[in-house]
Amino acid sequence: MRLKVSTTREWLGAGGAALSALLWTALYAPQEWTWAAGVALVPLLWMARRAESNRQALRFGWAAGFLHWLLAIRWLTSVTVGGWVALSAYCALYVLPPVWLARNWRGGGLGFAASLAVVWSGCEFFRGWFGWGGFPWNPLGVGLAPWPPGIQLASVGGIWLVSGLVVFANGLVAWAVIERRGWRGLALGALAVALALGWGGWRAWRLDDADHVSRMGSGRTLRVALVQTAIPQDEKWVQSKIEMIYERLAALTRQAQAGPDAELIIWPETALPDDVRNSLPSYTLVRGLVTNGPPILLGSLDSREDAGGELRYYNSAFLLDRQGCLAGEYAKRRLVIFGEYVPFERWIPEAWRFAMGLPLSITAGDRGAIFHAGGGRTPLAPLICFEDILPHLARADVRRGARMLVNVTNDAWFDECAAPRQHLRNAIPRAVENGVPLARAANTGVSCVVARSGRVEARLSDEAGRTWMPGVLWAEAAVPPDGMPLTLYTRMGDMYGLACVVATALWLGAGAWSRRRRRGARGLGTMV
Repeated sequence: MRLKVSTTREWLGAGGAALSALLWTALYAPQEWTWAAGVALVPLLWMARRAESNRQALRFGWAAGFLHWLLAIRWLTSVTVGGWVALSAYCALYVLPPVWLARNWRGGGLGFAASLAVVWSGCEFFRGWFGWGGFPWNPLGVGLAPWPPGIQLASVGGIWLVSGLVVFANGLVAWAVIERRGWRGLALGALAVALALGWGGWRAWRLDDADHVSRMGSGRTLRVALVQTAIPQDEKWVQSKIEMIYERLAALTRQAQAGPDAELIIWPETALPDDVRNSLPSYTLVRGLVTNGPPILLGSLDSREDAGGELRYYNSAFLLDRQGCLAGEYAKRRLVIFGEYVPFERWIPEAWRFAMGLPLSITAGDRGAIFHAGGGRTPLAPLICFEDILPHLARADVRRGARMLVNVTNDAWFDECAAPRQHLRNAIPRAVENGVPLARAANTGVSCVVARSGRVEARLSDEAGRTWMPGVLWAEAAVPPDGMPLTLYTRMGDMYGLACVVATALWLGAGAWSRRRRRGARGLGTMV
């Protein structure tokens, strides 16, 4: 896409696009400028309204999205530079429909802001679904995750509704700055935003207060010990490092057992260097530890034969009880493309796979699982790696009876950068959406407990605030009772996101039909 800039208006448009890209990026880690949520898109919308043509608006809109994604996911360069550029270019395409709407809107300010919110939310939802599992990373609403009152609408319509609120506010500000008319509608819109945030503050306070009462003895809690091993990624599967990994796991687990009376110890994703089901050394280690303390929930590879006798591998989580017996198992449902599986791999010859260094092919699980901890009183659902950024998985588990979510993950792929903090912020809405706490045990990353309100109430870190270290975090999570009313989002799911996709598709379709009709009419007039 050509980005030639020659006139003063084009220079101003390019500057507006760049400023929006920078403010948009600053919403997320490492900056986390939550205050920017209300204005991040205003320069982009100003550019769209003042552009000389649709083509110019779309050109600078795509450039703004491309720059934003290059900056926001620059941590991906530690894994793939080509993938970083390609993914950024692809995600930038989803900025085009909102920019097109902003450029061509002919109504009032309130309708402008509301329509923009619907189209942006629809594009975000579609990005999180389309393709090989979608890429639901960093929806705009996640920029409010550090501030619990701002994300309570997730309990109504998911994180996509929070994104809609953010875009709605940006639309109101942009219209006031650019058009300077329709003040009554803008005032009504501002009142709606204030009411939504006020309700969010009340809901967050109410949930935190209820959790405090639970810890005082009148409710249900689960005491957990989260083990963070901090094994570098380039050492996890090295034969000479196996004993070191075993020793660190044993030492940290004994530390967890010696601390406050934990009811469950949680290890991170693929904590063991092999397959615990079929490895005698690994099973012996776990059995020896668990018989001296509380049950252990751990991440491990798993291998077993399918009905046809073919050996398949799984990225799994296991729960072992105090007798060392298997009390629950779960296989990861959503795999990472090119990290855990390769599309169309059945057509790639084995020799080529080896030469290209393609990963061990992991088979996806086909169902969620409910583990029971705390003497069987607390049903919880395991999520592995980036599954905690997928709203529909957590929702399905809570509908099956889970009253707590547990994420075991390994963010060591990306070294010490913004990725683990962004991962945490993308996971926080799962607690708010479903009204249940979330515990996260990371190999490296952010091991923490998130309250139902979205507040991070316990986090493993050193005195400098660094989380890239081995250690144990003890925390007490307040667990809602079995008869708790489900949130509207848990009951209804992604109805808001789906409705926005349908509305956006209808609008785009109607626009395409209208343009074709006008071109046909002009052609007929020329013939006459």
